[in-house]
Amino acid sequence: MASIVVNGDTSGSVTLSAPAVSGSSVLTLPAVTDTVAGIAATQTLTNKTINASQLVDASITQAKLGTNLVGNGPAFSAYANAAQTITAATFTQAQFQVEEFDTNSNFSSNTFTPTVAGYYLITFNIKFAAVTVVSRAIVSVYKNGITTGRQFDSDLDNTTTFFVNGSKLVSCNGSTDAITIFIYMEGTGTLTTGGNDLNTNYFSGVLVRAA
Repeated sequence: MASIVVNGDTSGSVTLSAPAVSGSSVLTLPAVTDTVAGIAATQTLTNKTINASQLVDASITQAKLGTNLVGNGPAFSAYANAAQTITAATFTQAQFQVEEFDTNSNFSSNTFTPTVAGYYLITFNIKFAAVTVVSRAIVSVYKNGITTGRQFDSDLDNTTTFFVNGSKLVSCNGSTDAITIFIYMEGTGTLTTGGNDLNTNYFSGVLVRAA
């Protein structure tokens, strides 16, 4: 291997070695006063541009993002395609049979279990109906079986149909935390909720900030 040895000003030396190659290669140094970057050296590069198309993996995933960045975190929306009969004055889990979308397969059996830790905006809309009158309607966002947010309307005199909607920001650990919607209604006659389209009963959530 051919090499050139350059002695230091006071001591030591630097050896430039040319590997065995087929043909000739050209190494062009810039016409500036600068420091050559090494592949194993700890250095700070400035005024450089990286062409993303030349990277081995140019895709962006949640795991590659820094703290507090959302990226392509989980999002879902589900709705009821049939009415649900409930017992008066009893909190009952709401049913959402149809998924409008579920980007990370985190919604199943009326439950949202996100696999990315962070803060999720949960939204909902529930239709309440009774044969005679609805006197109170409540929707609760449950986390691991415990209410973490509640929206309600009471004293709905002479009202047989009523909508309750709202939202709640919920912190999830990305592994075991599960979000559900529970509903409560006081009234007379047959008590039902739901409908047959995504505008009546829906449950949705999206990651708005990673942990």
